[in-house]
Amino acid sequence: MILRILTFVFALWAMAGVARADDAAFRVCVDKAGADEAALMRCSDERVARANAALDTAWKAALVDMPGEAAKKALAEEQAAWGAFRDKSCLSYLSSDFPRNVGAVSFAVCRADVVAARTRYLKGLSDN
Repeated sequence: MILRILTFVFALWAMAGVARADDAAFRVCVDKAGADEAALMRCSDERVARANAALDTAWKAALVDMPGEAAKKALAEEQAAWGAFRDKSCLSYLSSDFPRNVGAVSFAVCRADVVAARTRYLKGLSDN
């Protein structure tokens, strides 16, 4: 019983630290979710969805700004390779080694950071 309480306290402490390092909407969602695992998973899904939406916008702008077909093809190949990396990134947080709620929040922050880094890169390629 004590171990469960300590695990729960650690999980809440870890989630609070992770949420502070992230965007305001995610912080609000995590604060509201408390220890509700389903709500935390929803917060995490929404966080990653926002990052992916920003990436999609940056991707479309960068592709339009490529000077020719060869550059567009190369960028598309690069994006596909990056997508394979993204899909494998941060999976350690979803392992059974982390409490499920801590893993979900940590995974979302990690994955959103990976996507945000790519978004910044793509924005740098675009004049928009």
